Amino acid sequence: MNQEIYTQKLENAIYELKKLELYRLDSDTKLLKEAFEILYKHDIFSLYKVDKALHNAYKFILFSQLTKVSGSLAFLVIQILAANAIMAGNGFPKREEYFAKRCGIAINHLRAPVTVVSATKSEEGYLLNGTLTWVSGYGIFDTLLIGFHYDGYEYEAMAPFKSSETFNIGEVATSFVGNSMATVNIELKEFFVPFDEVVSSQLMGNYTKAKSVSKTIHFALYGLGLGAIETLKDEEVKKRASEKLELIKEQFLNTNDGAVMDSLRIELFMLVQKVITTGMVLYGGKSILIEEQMQRYYRELIMFNSNGLNDEIKELFRDEFLKSIC
Repeated sequence: MNQEIYTQKLENAIYELKKLELYRLDSDTKLLKEAFEILYKHDIFSLYKVDKALHNAYKFILFSQLTKVSGSLAFLVIQILAANAIMAGNGFPKREEYFAKRCGIAINHLRAPVTVVSATKSEEGYLLNGTLTWVSGYGIFDTLLIGFHYDGYEYEAMAPFKSSETFNIGEVATSFVGNSMATVNIELKEFFVPFDEVVSSQLMGNYTKAKSVSKTIHFALYGLGLGAIETLKDEEVKKRASEKLELIKEQFLNTNDGAVMDSLRIELFMLVQKVITTGMVLYGGKSILIEEQMQRYYRELIMFNSNGLNDEIKELFRDEFLKSIC
């Protein structure tokens, strides 16, 4: 599937998505699921068919357009693409079966310095105990890629996303953005994972060490910036904002330096935040109405920028704030 074909599929999907009441995608899980199925129907999640070296180019096309339509939808897409990429990258024998499903992800706890989900080994698989936190897509995803530790190794495995005595799904969290994503905690109590559902096993710490410099958040923030700029009425503000956004885009597309990427993330966030705030002020009080785009972009900006934070990025934000008020 070349980029031209993928871009056309995406355009067709977005044309269909725009027939929905888009502002409701942030709060209505049923409607968000309908939107997710539109993307599935148009083969948007099939990046596992594309050479891994080209994934960033395809994801840039995807998120620069999709995030303008719905940040909640884009957030779920990030997860299914990650799950599919992990299955493909590890040559998981049952991957084709799971590519045909709607797969979420719950492995970020593997980067913690302690064991969050532990396992004991049986003759047929593993029994897991612990809590999976911040798991999105309940009622939308039918399966999950989950992580656990056993005997000095970190594992990734497939599991059904449905409640049971051993897979206890908690209450849906309430937040000021992305309520439709139905984010939950899941308590595992002797939850059984057969050997043939294990996707990968590596020495503990591998997830953190092997995690490459990701540009996905940059792509999403850029997409929000594009959407906000398109909404602006003031032509001078629109022109200057667009020029600056494109300059930052060229910089993050052309680097793989982690420190530079972190710095550009902050610069990108600050720019998009200013664009949204200025746009809302110029538009007036009606900009806070739920069906208006700018207030949604503002909330989704916070949502995306809260994802994947580490101590280095937090410190950079702190320093930037202190410099700005001197």
